[in-house]
Amino acid sequence: MIALFELQVALRYLLPRKRSLSTTLVSWLSILIISLVVWLVLIFLSVTSGMERNWLKKLTSLHAPIRITPTDAYYASYYYRIDSLSAASNFSLKTIGEKSTSPFSDPYDPERDPELPLYWQPADRTADGTLKDPVKELLNTLESLHSAMPDIAYQDYEISGALLRIALHTDTFEGATSYLSQMTYLLSLTDKNPHLQELLLPPTNMQIPHAYFAQGHLHLPQQGNSFPVLLPKNYRESTVKIGDRGTLNFTAPSAAASQEMRIEIYVAGFYDPGILSVGNKCILVPPEVIHSISTGNQTFSPDGTPTNGIFVWTHDLSNTPHVAEQLNLRLAKAGLSSYWKVATYENFEFSKDLMLQFRSDKTLLLLIASIILLVACSNIISLLTLLVNDKKREIASLQSMGASSFSISAIFASCGIAIGVFSCLVGSLTALFTLKHLDTLVSCLSALQGRSAFNPAFFGSSLPNQLSAEALLFICIATPLLSLAAGLIPAWKASRIRPSSSLRSE
Repeated sequence: MIALFELQVALRYLLPRKRSLSTTLVSWLSILIISLVVWLVLIFLSVTSGMERNWLKKLTSLHAPIRITPTDAYYASYYYRIDSLSAASNFSLKTIGEKSTSPFSDPYDPERDPELPLYWQPADRTADGTLKDPVKELLNTLESLHSAMPDIAYQDYEISGALLRIALHTDTFEGATSYLSQMTYLLSLTDKNPHLQELLLPPTNMQIPHAYFAQGHLHLPQQGNSFPVLLPKNYRESTVKIGDRGTLNFTAPSAAASQEMRIEIYVAGFYDPGILSVGNKCILVPPEVIHSISTGNQTFSPDGTPTNGIFVWTHDLSNTPHVAEQLNLRLAKAGLSSYWKVATYENFEFSKDLMLQFRSDKTLLLLIASIILLVACSNIISLLTLLVNDKKREIASLQSMGASSFSISAIFASCGIAIGVFSCLVGSLTALFTLKHLDTLVSCLSALQGRSAFNPAFFGSSLPNQLSAEALLFICIATPLLSLAAGLIPAWKASRIRPSSSLRSE
């Protein structure tokens, strides 16, 4: 109670209604500078965080944020290799999708099939002697996880490659036809992808049969023996249209030599590949197309992505580590950890370097923002030092009346915090208003420059305009603390004033 009374008396003496013009000018200038810095930091960090979210969404929309792939132990296991010796499996290795639909886990018949090599690993069997099925047990594990977390979705995928050849019909000459040929990468169409509808671009001609979504399911038009495919949007810029026909050419081994094979395709739509490293050359095709191409050809992914696995999507990207952890725990409990590897987008081949760059940029931006805030809050030192020099007589009078040095220091430190909090509030409200009208501001900048102020290919069609919660938390903590630190120096100087010498000089 005594300390509170001393503080109230100090406020009456040190903050009179009439102040010098220099003190008022410096105080408002300090508030203006700190508010401007707070506004700039919030805008910059919010836009940067929004861009990072957009890039992560593009990275994980087509390729899911979680990927389950077979390990070397899976490919070396009896379960995987036995199909190459089994007549029931047509003496060919099976993909994850084919294994999941197989009516039996062990197709081997010792009476008809060749003898097992001695160097093969022994079969991994259960307690009752049946062959352990890693694929079906994995799918059961995913289904149980889906029951516990309904917002996840999963589906197997395959990657392959072929030569794309499309006939381009032009209107320049009657009946003239040109061809577009390009080596492409094929990705199986994952219709359970919850983001596929967002990636699919609307058709320009509604009269031509095209891919569309109805009640959450993808519907592809059937055009005779041609398979419908989805091309990246850059093909549309190359005069490819929905309805154009073409072929996927590949070589297949035969009894005598390799033979060129063709699969007829039909362009059913276009999609946005995002920022995938090979996205402009990645075609989405039905799984049976990749089965036909991969039967006798070993495919290598251009960016190191495993050519066969399972994608797992989650609605909230921030929940990705938790879902991956739960998957690893359930796989370990089921005894499947040696067969499957669970990886998140932070470890993907095509996004690992990008994620490291994001983290480095964020750390650098926070460091720069802290330095700018520190410089801005240094104005408080000048303001409070000027205030201490103007109020030496009042400070001496308070000390003569019994005010403690702590009370004198507290009032000047409180002034520093008050300036920081008020500036933080003004800057935050201004930043919120600016973000709300960010598109208008960008349009004005583009009009002044005579060109687009921000490249749409890098920044998107519009800049993110949501206030970052992390940036706001950083500002709300850093600004008052730096303001308090800036106010401690004048506060210490005020507490060191001697009443006798100050009153004698006055």
